[in-house]
Amino acid sequence: MRRFFATASRGTEDVLAQELRQLGIDDVEAQRGGVAFGTRLEDGYLACLWSRVASRVLMPLDSFEIQNADELYDAARGIDWTDHLGADRTLAVDAAGGRCPAGPRHYVALKTKDAIVDCLREAEGGRPDVDTKNPDVRINLHLDGPRVTVNLDLGGGSLHRRGIGRAGAEAPLKENLAAAILRIARWPERSADAPLFDPLCGSGTLLLEAAWMALDIAPGLLRGTHGMSRWRGHDAATWQRLRGDAIERRDAGAEHMPRVAGSDASAATLRLARENFRRAGLTRLARLATCDLSQVVPPWDTPGLVVTNPPYGERLGESGELVPLYQELGDVLRRRFPGWSAWVFTGNPELGKRIGLKPASRHVLYNGPIESRLIEIPISDKRVAGEGGPAWRQASPESGSFAKRLKKNLRELRPWARRERLTCYRMYDADVPQYNVAVDWWDGAARVEEYARPKKVSAEDAERRVRDALLVTAEVLDLEPSLVTLRVRSRRADGEQHGRRGDSRRVREVQEGDLRFQVNLDDYLDTGLFLDDRLLRRRIRERVEGKSFLNLFAYTCAASVAAAAGGARTSTSVDLSNTYLEWGKRNFALNELSTWAHRFVRADALQWLARGGDRKHYDLIFVAPPTYSKSKGMQQDFDVQRDHGRLLSAVARRLAPGGEILFTTNLKTFVFEAARPGGLAVREITEEVTPRDFARRPRLKAWQLRDETAS
Repeated sequence: MRRFFATASRGTEDVLAQELRQLGIDDVEAQRGGVAFGTRLEDGYLACLWSRVASRVLMPLDSFEIQNADELYDAARGIDWTDHLGADRTLAVDAAGGRCPAGPRHYVALKTKDAIVDCLREAEGGRPDVDTKNPDVRINLHLDGPRVTVNLDLGGGSLHRRGIGRAGAEAPLKENLAAAILRIARWPERSADAPLFDPLCGSGTLLLEAAWMALDIAPGLLRGTHGMSRWRGHDAATWQRLRGDAIERRDAGAEHMPRVAGSDASAATLRLARENFRRAGLTRLARLATCDLSQVVPPWDTPGLVVTNPPYGERLGESGELVPLYQELGDVLRRRFPGWSAWVFTGNPELGKRIGLKPASRHVLYNGPIESRLIEIPISDKRVAGEGGPAWRQASPESGSFAKRLKKNLRELRPWARRERLTCYRMYDADVPQYNVAVDWWDGAARVEEYARPKKVSAEDAERRVRDALLVTAEVLDLEPSLVTLRVRSRRADGEQHGRRGDSRRVREVQEGDLRFQVNLDDYLDTGLFLDDRLLRRRIRERVEGKSFLNLFAYTCAASVAAAAGGARTSTSVDLSNTYLEWGKRNFALNELSTWAHRFVRADALQWLARGGDRKHYDLIFVAPPTYSKSKGMQQDFDVQRDHGRLLSAVARRLAPGGEILFTTNLKTFVFEAARPGGLAVREITEEVTPRDFARRPRLKAWQLRDETAS
């Protein structure tokens, strides 16, 4: 007796079982990794058409035990494949599970494919082609040691794809997991009379699922093709009858107007959400607003559900930056959503605790391999007076020393910054040992950067002091909390890169003398402008008139802007990132500098030099390599201590007679070991190029290398 199996994300098996029972399917049994159900072909079709939670719907064809690859081949060939496809069809075979004695998964899939092809060649005189992306028939193998189960994938692939062709990159939450979250939150039962709101909606995955549920739109109606439609055993009449019933329910549901709304701080992300609603044909429901979390208010007076999936910090260091976000979420829910029920899904249970509200339940779900929590938070219907955060989130008494030093530094630095025409500078740099942070002013906003926590400082103390720094900085500078950004500069594992942190794309302009630059305080660890390079940029500008300038590891090309403003005859900016080079072009445009004599080259600087660059020689070369790098576009890793001699020798070959190289690094332990690379005279200039606001704690080391043969 056939029994279907629907796979599901770990932790959602019981949710899927309940969903299948509600579809009228009998013999439903939740198991690890999915649900066994039904015996009729109609049951499998119902799951393909209506299940929002299932990942795949599999129909077992055979199950056997094998001890080697030959036995696998013989058993697979023993299935009458002519019942399922012909030589004129396309085929794909995939495998899941493990510990199979026939070999690794890809080999088991290949061996099974050979058996299917040989069977059909013998029976029909031809063989089906392989199409791994969009096959007519997809075969799935489940491997459990020697036990192999051969399945027909009725859906033809992962059912989380809803068929609308989502705009933007893949969402951090798949649609079937979003549907499970909404079912646990009891949204289908409440959708008729309660609103649903996501204050961190991103590209709208939760909102779209909620809308489809409320409108009774079967997810299978949205998909253009189904795996069973080109299967020889397909019962077209049954499928069309079920599909017709679903269309009737969709048409009846169209009369409803569910209240679904969302907001996000990123206007770019909201544009993706609106586009996804448009592609789903639900533009009329797209109540979406660009709004920082701190400014969020309920979109309707009627209490309902807040369901949200905040970022949780996949990369090392990011989770520490998100503590204020989770605390803000707790404050906003408590103050502005009385009587609502909140459901927060997070891949970091420790961050979930920072919400600060008592949960009624916690559900363990898996987002891919990541163990996550869905936290239910009932919110009291008693309103909280005032907009101030709870008392236990005020700055601690210890923060007085930090506040005092920050105020003192401001009294000294602000007049100096006005004289220098600077709207961006460092205000504080771990002046008080307990507060191991830097604070930078960015023309109406501030950025607090936490240095790597010393081992002797507990995580609890460090977190409290960072919270103090954020609160005190906002108060002293008279800023809205949303204008104070936190970044954590943690120690990286070998080869780990500082990735993009967000997608707000919010930029602001800052001024350095008569030059202006674009910075982004939200989306990256670094902002686009290194403040401690300020005097180096001035030095370049003062020495480059009428000369050619080469900027290696150019980043956002701030040094090239200074060179162009100083009258450089030509400049070449080399960086591996096209994002940063485009940023550099915007910096040129911001300063009304023509780029006709200034080139932007996307390349690994080391490889570019090894190839001879552009065969030109330059009068002034700025070299600011990373401390360590192992980017995808690089052939090998780079370590500034180990490789600076080799790097500078290569740079020297591109130096014109009488030319000058400026070399910098921010590696604290760096020792200049290259002995006159390229025969150049070497002089350390760190003190000369350290700005006043970095004098107490210089981050940069710098050297001048000159060709004195022409003098």
